[in-house]
Amino acid sequence: MSAIEILKVIVSMCGGLALFMFGMNVMSKSLSTLTGGMLDKLLGVVTKNRLTAFLFGTALTAVVQSSSAVSVLTVGLVNSGIILLQQSIGLLIGGGLGSTATAWLLSLNALDGESILMTIIKPSTFAPFLALIGVAITLFAKKPKTINIAYSLVGFSVMMIGMNLMSQGVAPLKELPALKSALVSFSNPIIGFLVACGITMLIQSSDATVGIVQAFALSMGLSFGASIPLICGAQVGTCVTAMISSLGTSNNGKRTALMNLYYALLKVLPFMILFYTINAIFHFPFLEKSVGGIGIPLFHSAINLFGALLWIPFGKFIVFLAQKTIPLSEEERLAQENKLTMLDENLLSNPPIALDQTNNAISALGDTVEEAMRSLLSYNPENSKETLRLLERAKQYRDQIDNYITKLSASTSDTKEAAYILLLTNANTAFGEIGIISEHIMNYRAKLAEMGSSDMIRDTDQTEIKVLGDSIAEILELTIMGYQTKDVRLSETIQIYREEVMQISEIIKARHYKRMHGEDGRLTSTTLFTDIFYTQERLIDYCDIVADSLIKYNRAINSSKAKSPENAAKAKRHIHSLFQDKYEILNIKEDEKGRMVDLLD
Repeated sequence: MSAIEILKVIVSMCGGLALFMFGMNVMSKSLSTLTGGMLDKLLGVVTKNRLTAFLFGTALTAVVQSSSAVSVLTVGLVNSGIILLQQSIGLLIGGGLGSTATAWLLSLNALDGESILMTIIKPSTFAPFLALIGVAITLFAKKPKTINIAYSLVGFSVMMIGMNLMSQGVAPLKELPALKSALVSFSNPIIGFLVACGITMLIQSSDATVGIVQAFALSMGLSFGASIPLICGAQVGTCVTAMISSLGTSNNGKRTALMNLYYALLKVLPFMILFYTINAIFHFPFLEKSVGGIGIPLFHSAINLFGALLWIPFGKFIVFLAQKTIPLSEEERLAQENKLTMLDENLLSNPPIALDQTNNAISALGDTVEEAMRSLLSYNPENSKETLRLLERAKQYRDQIDNYITKLSASTSDTKEAAYILLLTNANTAFGEIGIISEHIMNYRAKLAEMGSSDMIRDTDQTEIKVLGDSIAEILELTIMGYQTKDVRLSETIQIYREEVMQISEIIKARHYKRMHGEDGRLTSTTLFTDIFYTQERLIDYCDIVADSLIKYNRAINSSKAKSPENAAKAKRHIHSLFQDKYEILNIKEDEKGRMVDLLD
């Protein structure tokens, strides 16, 4: 071959491989986005059983056309706490079998026949038309779902065009004796396995490696003996993608990546040992024959079926190996207490799941703040350390969520998703500020306890502050419940509740100022009480922010109307009924206009 012919071959191979990988990446990302909402609903159910997880993993990988993408997603799901480590093994096993779908699609190019039907069903024939349809849709479509479908069509078409270009590019090489010798050397199981493993680790796609093998098979008559080790090596080499993605994850994420590697090895090595042991005895004659287009997907499927049948019943052993490799330490357990593992960056490419996980994280932040507040109400020096630990955890939660929302905002463009992000941002800020305010309240409580123990504060002041504190704890509990359930009516009730508590606070403040110099000569700290009232009112304001944000979010996505006066009046009567015991303790009643009246005046 001349230098020009060699250059043409290199250009065709590089261009074809680039198009193949680009098309696969576009199609995989588009289909992953389309299935994002479905994944969030199904994963918790299907992964409870190893068999259903296997079937789901097979179907998902066949749809998104990328075993690497599914393995990376699985690492993220385990790391974020959506599924348990034990539940992921079924998805990983299914992902191996589902990855064979790409090879079967590519094998359609090997169909023989000159009829119009046989020509039409070849991807090399219909792929350009699909690309044209996909591009046309992107020019006029406005809905993100429709655009993702179009990108999927374009990605599939580009992948097939790249495969065809690779096949045509390597065709002139079949006359080169040196290349023939190299291909024959792949019949050595160890050499073929290591070469394919290295190539796959480099390009991080077993589907691309299998595509290259199919291109050589279609153009140069690659034998079964040379193909099988290459297919086996690609199965192991593709694990490098999950291993790389796990570097920044928790130990559970790393264990999942290790399980992916262990399964690949435990699937491929027993198959190769068994196959070549039997071959040494019976000498399979077909190993010298050309593998063609069908032989590669056939053996690709056979290897993964072998692995599935072997390891689905014994998946716990693979989990055991990963846990022994990275054992759970006490230090890890303590470190994970203040880490929101559900906020996994591997999920950022799938906004629906990432948004729901952020929502779960904010719910955890709210629960932590509420627990700290309950601890504050029963303040004593003994539980102060526990309260501080909860408040420190709340700070770390807030910062982690804020950082994650910032990254998530860059990957969302849908209007509803943008509205959801605004709600998440406001709720995270509000709950975070409530945590900071609670720390101030704790300091005031400590001073209040000191004053009470030294007989410098009236019992009346203590009682009124306790009633107000209980009311604030109730409104915080309602706020967190309203956020977690996304109940608009509850959020509207919170706003009425807030008005009630603020009126009580004003009455208590007015009483305190009148009692600054008591008849018994005791002097209370006006500054301390002012600080307590101010901080508690700020806390109530942030509860109102969460409720108002939730109301606006529901109006944005549902176009819901404002609450009716009848419902508002009903909610107000209900709140008044809940406050009757507080009115009696504080000597407060409601006048004809619904205003609080101090009976002590």
